Amino acid sequence: MLLKQIKDLQGLLEVAERKADILTNLLKEAGAEYQQTLEKIQVSEANFRAIFENAPEGIYIIDIASRQILDCNPFIQKWLGYTRADLRTMCLDDILAPGAVNVDENIQTAVREGLVYIQERRFKTKDGSLVDAEVTGTTMDYEGEKRFVALIRDITERKQIEALSRYKELFESVSDAVFINDGQGRFLEVNDVACQRLGYSREQFLERSLRDVTHSESYEVLTEMARQISKGHSYQFELRLVSRRGLSIPFDFQGRLIAYRSQSAFLSVARDMSMRKKLQETLIRTERLSAVGEMASGVAHNFNNLLQMIMAGAEAARTKLANGQIRDGQEAIDNIITASRRAADVVRRIKDFTVLTADGMNAGAVFDLEALVAEAIELTQPLWKPPSAPRKYHLNFLKNGDCHIKGQSSEIYEVLINLIKNALEAMPHGGGLTLGTYVRNDAVVLRIADTGHGIAPEHFQRIFEPFFTTKGTRSSGLGLSSCYGIVKKHHGEIQVESLPGQGTEFVITFPQAQSQAILETEGDGAAAQHASIRFLLIDDEVNILRAVAMYFENTEIEITTAQTARDGLRAIEAHPFDVILCDLSMHDMNGLEVGKWVGDYCRRRGRAKIPFLLYTGLDKQLDAAKLKEAGIDRVVSKPAPCEDLQSIIHEMVASA
Repeated sequence: MLLKQIKDLQGLLEVAERKADILTNLLKEAGAEYQQTLEKIQVSEANFRAIFENAPEGIYIIDIASRQILDCNPFIQKWLGYTRADLRTMCLDDILAPGAVNVDENIQTAVREGLVYIQERRFKTKDGSLVDAEVTGTTMDYEGEKRFVALIRDITERKQIEALSRYKELFESVSDAVFINDGQGRFLEVNDVACQRLGYSREQFLERSLRDVTHSESYEVLTEMARQISKGHSYQFELRLVSRRGLSIPFDFQGRLIAYRSQSAFLSVARDMSMRKKLQETLIRTERLSAVGEMASGVAHNFNNLLQMIMAGAEAARTKLANGQIRDGQEAIDNIITASRRAADVVRRIKDFTVLTADGMNAGAVFDLEALVAEAIELTQPLWKPPSAPRKYHLNFLKNGDCHIKGQSSEIYEVLINLIKNALEAMPHGGGLTLGTYVRNDAVVLRIADTGHGIAPEHFQRIFEPFFTTKGTRSSGLGLSSCYGIVKKHHGEIQVESLPGQGTEFVITFPQAQSQAILETEGDGAAAQHASIRFLLIDDEVNILRAVAMYFENTEIEITTAQTARDGLRAIEAHPFDVILCDLSMHDMNGLEVGKWVGDYCRRRGRAKIPFLLYTGLDKQLDAAKLKEAGIDRVVSKPAPCEDLQSIIHEMVASA
């Protein structure tokens, strides 16, 4: 029995030993597997870190709840400009561009589905610039917790190329000239329309700046444009550019600041205003002629009065001289001369009013604004004082004296006519019109006020816009626009105040100019000291020749007259002359042809050019280039009093 128990125990021991051996072997195998797994994990971690650190794209890991950045690779650091330490103190929102949407939703999608598909995001770098990226996201265990990891692909350059491609298509499709300039005005890009309008190739543009193709008269506008740009404002200006052929072309510039190829630049769209300018000039000329038509009865009335004065003066002079009353006869002749001068002024004013000039201030002269207002009142008399109707308007003119300004008197005359007409039209049932001139702080002020219906508030801001009108087809809408342009061209300011139902007041200020007297001879004693002046007058009107010759008979001017151009040329070949005055419209040769012949003749003979004056009563504008080519030194408008002509002759001799 005992032996049997011993055998059973030995059997159990053997079984236990075998199980222990099996367990030992199993433990050895498990330890080996664990070691292998640990080694694999270490290799995997090393591989992840190697990939993480050396990936050609950005990787960052954030906490899902707080969006705290837990780690990032070197690409992210270099791309955004931060150190790793900086980024680990920041949240995702700190590096996303303002306005990012659906951030939380995308992170939760990654938690639920394990992946966020490619999305475009814009990030903000340390220097404040923006960069674009494609973002793919997923979740992973990091430091024992589930985190969100994002893979970043930089697409900034691709987006710029796409934007440039879309921009280029738009750039070339517009019908206006488009320019891109840097901060110094140098051209960075132009479209085909700009090349066509100005005649430069793209390469030639890129060698120039905006100032290089700007007309000198627009330099001040260019300076103001630069000032607006420097403040970051959008801008709109009218600028005259010069084409490759030398043509001056008006453009309406509109532009703003843009980013172009990673630098600040200025995008300008420039619309060619040539056709619009021509249309405006045509409409303005039409309105001027229409105004003259409306005032025709006033002009005729003035002329009839002046002719009456001349006829009566001539008859009185003849009677007085026949009776030996020389002093009374001279007084009658003085009245004739005064009436003739006034008639000449009326003709000149009408002529100037109907002709558009482009010379501006450079061709201007100093004149008395107060006298000009008086002329405008007299010429518009048929509008406010019809002879056969009861008086509707009460006109008051307040004078203060010494109101001289510099500029084109014909253009200021246009302003006066326009404002007077507008005031009268605003008072269809009658009212009061007040005009006044005075000097204030070295400025001449013109005030025109009416008691009409006033300007509606909704129209007030638009009254100076071209083509804006409340009169329908009765007006082109260019009257006040033209006035505004003229005043600005004369360095003036125009202000308006209006109350509906009570009236409107225009206040215009101009820089004051010093009065200039008309050039006169120094008197009989001084004139006698002058050496004799040899003067040739060529005119096909025999009565003009006789009258001028009679005036100069007892003066220092030795006059020779010629009734044809050919006679004048023969006189030049036979005698030396100090000054020549030739009528423009001769039968055999015109004055321009005679002037050119005289210049050529003097060059052939090796002589100094003889001062040449052109005499004309035509109301057309003479081309300055043609006058220069013909050697014309000065144009004398008919009628010119002999006294003024004598002063002009002395002036030409003195300047020769």
